[in-house]
Amino acid sequence: MAVAPRPDADRMLRRLGRMRLFHLPDAKFKTTALRVCLHVPLERETVTATALVPHVLARGCRGYPDLTAVGRRLEALYGTALGVGATKVGESHSLYFGLDVVAARYVPDGDVLPAALDLLGRLCLEPVLDAGGSFRADVVRQEQEQLAGRIRSIRGDKARYAAMRCVEAMCPDEPYGLPAHGRLEDLARLTPEDVTDRWRGVLRDAAVDVFAVGGGRDLEARLALVLDPLVAGPSRSVRTHPGPPPAAVRHVVEQDDVEQGKLCMGYRTTVRRGDALYGAMTVCNGILGGFPHSKLFRNVRERAGLAYYANTHWDALKGVVLLQCGIEPDRLDEALEIIGRQTEDMQQGRIDDDEMAFTQRGLADQLRAAADTPQALLDDMLGQAASGDMRTLEDRIRDIGAVTRADVVEAAAGLRLDTVYFLTGGAPGAGGR
Repeated sequence: MAVAPRPDADRMLRRLGRMRLFHLPDAKFKTTALRVCLHVPLERETVTATALVPHVLARGCRGYPDLTAVGRRLEALYGTALGVGATKVGESHSLYFGLDVVAARYVPDGDVLPAALDLLGRLCLEPVLDAGGSFRADVVRQEQEQLAGRIRSIRGDKARYAAMRCVEAMCPDEPYGLPAHGRLEDLARLTPEDVTDRWRGVLRDAAVDVFAVGGGRDLEARLALVLDPLVAGPSRSVRTHPGPPPAAVRHVVEQDDVEQGKLCMGYRTTVRRGDALYGAMTVCNGILGGFPHSKLFRNVRERAGLAYYANTHWDALKGVVLLQCGIEPDRLDEALEIIGRQTEDMQQGRIDDDEMAFTQRGLADQLRAAADTPQALLDDMLGQAASGDMRTLEDRIRDIGAVTRADVVEAAAGLRLDTVYFLTGGAPGAGGR
């Protein structure tokens, strides 16, 4: 049974120096889920070193100097799970360190959360360094190889690769165009000293958010104790800037070893999370490509038989909509023409009652589902922190239900096609591999 969305009074927001704590203290889950996020601007000069930092930090710390020791400590803490990485949140590069700890009421010999937090603090702040004060060269080299493998693997996921390349083509001079995992061409040049300097720079400059589900109401004091260097200092923020409207549509075609062409179309929209039309744009995106009943799925995939898949994703922090289809290379022009009709229909108000009702119901169900798991709640808090939109899930469900067809048309009017990217095995129109 779904957990009811929490009212504002239970979703605590506290500022501890420069650190913000977003906390649901009394969530009824079997674990306490916690995520520490360090946000810095996405910058070409530092993106790859920044992406490497959390993986190097997870390799050992004071008292637990290697992966084996860290793993044994986590296992001793009733199988506490640790996750680290780097992701893109709007135009922020966000390093995250996550814990999933068994709730105190299930531990017969005492709460293990304080010990888990102690380990997390050591990993972030007290890593293993060599005699010169830098990360160990062997650890950095191994993590460089691991990161290189992750970057190369994206090329094998053609839909993901096409989306990444579309964003790069769409935002060549904006931080948003940079990949959160960094760039392969920069990776081999990094030295242990480079990565160590980047770690220290992140600790010095980051805006710090902590998101927690469970953990009791004394979590604030516990965090302040183990993360004191991240608490001290003035508050910081990293802002996302809307991109410029396109002067002309970019067209990019790349060839690869693919049988199915990957079409990705990038749109700019004037609406972002927290704006008055946020609910309307959410419904607009759902009607266009968010569900199996959406216009793209029904008209491009089912009726025209053009696409193996057809959907849209709206990054509400940046104001970018990515439309993706898998199509035969020789049907590109036909697909573009039908897709164009769907966006025009949205802007002209050609939206039937079922499209509105099914989309609003589907979006409400998605929001309710966000209360079902701790990780989904953490993701929701991250969106709140990045946008400043502190409305509860219940508030947003009501807003979705109040959206009218005229509201959707107003939101759709702000959609502007910026970039058409096509990954194909042969020249468009020629077919084949």
